[in-house]
Amino acid sequence: MYEAVIFDKDGVLVNSEPELDRRRRAFFAEEGIDDSGFPDFYGSNNKVVWGCVEPHDVERRERLYKKFRTRFANNPMPYAELATPGVRETLSGLRRAGVRTGLASASPRWVIDGFVEALGIGGLLDVTVSGEECAASKPAPDVYLRTMELLGVEPGQTLVVEDSPIGILAAHRSGARVCAMPLPEGVHLDQSLADVHLTCLLDVLPLALS
Repeated sequence: MYEAVIFDKDGVLVNSEPELDRRRRAFFAEEGIDDSGFPDFYGSNNKVVWGCVEPHDVERRERLYKKFRTRFANNPMPYAELATPGVRETLSGLRRAGVRTGLASASPRWVIDGFVEALGIGGLLDVTVSGEECAASKPAPDVYLRTMELLGVEPGQTLVVEDSPIGILAAHRSGARVCAMPLPEGVHLDQSLADVHLTCLLDVLPLALS
C-alpha cells in the first residue's frame, strides 16, 4: 500500500481547462490581443500564459493579468459543477485507509484555496501546495517534492495523479509512480511517460491500497 497520493487540480480533480480557455479567449478578444499564435495552454501555469501574452513589458503583463482577474471577479469558476466524478469518494476512501493526501497545482494559492473551499474538501486533504510557492513550477518536480516533504513520504511511497504532459513530466522527475487521468473527448495529449493509465478517478483507490 502506498503512503500518499498527490493530485493535480485542473484536469484531475476538476474539469476546468475548457472553461479557463474560454475565459482567456474572451478576454483576449475584448483587449484586441491576437492569440492565434499562442501555444496550447492545457496544463500550463500563469507565468507561461501571461509571458506569451506580453513577453517583454513586465508592467503591462501584470496590468493585463490584474484586469483579467477583475473581469471575472464576480463570476467565479463553477468548481462544484465541474468537479470530476468521484472526487469526494476517492479522497474519503484514502482517508479511511490511512493514506495521506495532497494537492499540488501550478495554480496560484488563492485559486487553490477557492477550489478547495468550493468543493468542501479541506478536511480530506492533508496539504496543498502551489507551484508559485516553489523555486520552479512544472515541468520541474519541485511542487511534488515539496508536497512529499510536507507529507513526510518518499517518492517510492507516493502515487501522483496527473493529466497533462507538463504535469506528468514533473511527477515523473520527482520519482513517484505516475497515474494519468483519461482526457476529455476531443483532447489529445502525450501521456506516454505515465506508469498507469486510469479509466476514472476512482481507479486510484484499488491502485493505492494494493
